[in-house]
This record gives sequence, structure tokens and C-alpha cells, in this order.
Amino acid sequence: MMNMLLAFENLSPMNGEVLKASLNILWQGLLAIFIVIGLIIIAVSVTTDLIAKGSNYKAKHGDISIKKIFKKK
Repeated sequence: MMNMLLAFENLSPMNGEVLKASLNILWQGLLAIFIVIGLIIIAVSVTTDLIAKGSNYKAKHGDISIKKIFKKK
């Protein structure tokens, strides 16, 4: 274990290259988190809208049936 620590002597908080690399990883991770949260919000809102439309259709037309929806007119 000590050999591994000695091999990475340049890993210190004051090393500018290490700081730049860690900040690069940090902003990429934060961006990924915000993208995933945005996708979850969109999925929940679309699902909520579809459920509301389905319940409105059911209230107007009674029981929902595939045969009724795709019935030739």
C-alpha cells in the first residue's frame, strides 16, 4: 500500500494539473446528473398527461376498449 502512495507523489491538492483534471470530471458529472433529472421530470410529466387524457376519455366514453378506439367508421 505504501508503494502505491509513493508512486503518486505528484497527487497533491496544490498541483494545478490535478486540480484541472478533477474540475473537468466534476462538471461532467454534475451535467450528467442534471440531464438525468431533466429526463425524469419529462417522463413523469408525459406520463401524468397521458393518464389524465385516458381518464377524461374514460369519463366521456365509458369503458376503454381497443376495439372501440380502432373501430372503422
